[in-house]
Amino acid sequence: MINNSFWKTRAENYNKTSWVKDDHLLDAYLSLIPQNCVYENILEVGVGTGAVANKVVDMIGPLIGLDKSKEMMSKIEHDGITKVVGDAHNLPFDDSHFDFIYMRNVIHYLEDPSKVFDEISRCLKNESNYLFSQVIPFSDDISDEYDELIGRDIHYPTHSEITKLFSDYDILNEVEYVLEAQSIMNWLRNTCQDKQKQQKIMEQHRNTSDSYKKMVNYKEENDDIFVDIKHLFVLAEKHKY
Repeated sequence: MINNSFWKTRAENYNKTSWVKDDHLLDAYLSLIPQNCVYENILEVGVGTGAVANKVVDMIGPLIGLDKSKEMMSKIEHDGITKVVGDAHNLPFDDSHFDFIYMRNVIHYLEDPSKVFDEISRCLKNESNYLFSQVIPFSDDISDEYDELIGRDIHYPTHSEITKLFSDYDILNEVEYVLEAQSIMNWLRNTCQDKQKQQKIMEQHRNTSDSYKKMVNYKEENDDIFVDIKHLFVLAEKHKY
């Protein structure tokens, strides 16, 4: 599991990772937010440094950002974001409190994703929206290989695994968004301080299967490796009981 020291270190460079504040990616994700609703109470689960929350506040209003890492949230400066330290497995909020909840690229860090989805459902009002985003493998067939390449002993869920978590919801929209030609070295330099591990992961990428390389449009240039990264966006509505 990822420990607290990981987040203390990562907080310093997180926003330098190219995908984190990519405007095209963020705009594509946030374009799924229904515009014909009034959102009085908004929650981001796993707010991190506020890269998404900054835009959401400017789009639809103030929000609560929850994260387990004080260090990550220390980078948040927007007055419209109320920071709450907490665990997504046990959200410190009343039942049916929020009009809108969203979460981006958090699920692979969770001990029990289904428990977190249950907590989000508990805190969300009936017939209100949950917007979800997650990096996923290009195919279920390369799931094990994908996890091995990340090198953190964590699992990146597949599209089909994620869909199964939405049992309390009606899925309104699903989008697979491909962020092209992402630098592996940019990712490693800003998320991994161990030079030997950086070299190991680079070598693992060079030795990946031909099928993987074809899927991700693999290319090498100037001692770096570039690959396409797939993100899954899901907009769902909580069932009315």
